[in-house]
Amino acid sequence: MNISTRNLVSHSPLQRNVKLFRSALSGAVMAAALCSFTPIAQSAETQTRNIPDGTATKVHGVIESHDGNKVRLREDAETVVVISTDDSTRITMKSGLFGMSKKTAGAEQLVPGLFVDAEGKGDANGELAANKIVYQPNAAKMARSADTRVRPVESRTGKLEARATATEGRADQLESRAGEVEKRSSALETKQQETTQQVAAVKETATQAGDSAHQANAGVSKLGDRVTNLDEYEPKTSATVLFAVNSAKLTPEAKNDLDGLIKQLGDEKGYMVEVAGFADTTGNADRNQMLSEKRAQSVVRYLQEEGNVPLRRILAPAGLGTSHAAADNKSSEGRKQNRRVEVKVLVNRGIVGGAAGPQTSSSVAPQSSVNSETAAR
Repeated sequence: MNISTRNLVSHSPLQRNVKLFRSALSGAVMAAALCSFTPIAQSAETQTRNIPDGTATKVHGVIESHDGNKVRLREDAETVVVISTDDSTRITMKSGLFGMSKKTAGAEQLVPGLFVDAEGKGDANGELAANKIVYQPNAAKMARSADTRVRPVESRTGKLEARATATEGRADQLESRAGEVEKRSSALETKQQETTQQVAAVKETATQAGDSAHQANAGVSKLGDRVTNLDEYEPKTSATVLFAVNSAKLTPEAKNDLDGLIKQLGDEKGYMVEVAGFADTTGNADRNQMLSEKRAQSVVRYLQEEGNVPLRRILAPAGLGTSHAAADNKSSEGRKQNRRVEVKVLVNRGIVGGAAGPQTSSSVAPQSSVNSETAAR
């Protein structure tokens, strides 16, 4: 082989194509790495906000990570605050119908994805030394659910990286073949054509890997939207159950209507059931309050015993007495409409991806007439 031939071999299109492929492959691997999502992942523009030493501050946002006594809290897309906790930090969960009560919780409840409110003072490290952290019970449930959705995304990203590594191994084999082509100068042109075809196939594989990385990124973005909606509920369906005078007993018509509502819950996910009982203004106010509570409890008991609705899906039933009247209590018809229990099914937008259907409602026909409406409600 003369000098010109050796130069042609040493600068063959095969070697140039292999180098181009390895460069493209490195870019694809980097894109796959950037698309992976973990609870502690940050964007390049994320800034950690420093809390001035001794300054009383309140913050709220979503927990990114919890390591020991350090909690990273994302306030928005660009800002993170580091919260430090100790034995004096009070961690509580709101409870009750309107969240007016609070229950003490442990630090193990501060999981990634949980939306919390924290307050305390800045320390010498620019962190918030928290004396109080509060969260909603529904937020805790949704945070754990979000964590189960993130893990499959991470698994798919790991598989994508493994595929990229296998492709790089094939590139090494291809480079070895290029060395053999250099030794076989008599068949150089034929080998170059074969290598060009192989490089084109490898580039196509790298393009497919990039498409997979793009799909993974789109999945992470969709998950981020769901985390944002963890605290948002939409009414999905409802029913109004009417009662006779001085009665908290469900009629066959009322049970049939509740059966229809239970049937709609069959395949529903991320829902809660709100139950509120009412009474008309006839009789003693204390008696009316107690009667409204018994009516709400009757509906809850039927949902649990006959409809197998899990207890965790039913909010604490409320007896609201004669408040929020549905009609004028001056007429018999109006009082009949006020002797009721309202049942509402609320769907969490964070779980169903904002795809809750339009609200529907059903109303139970009035129960059989009662001879006297002068009894206490």
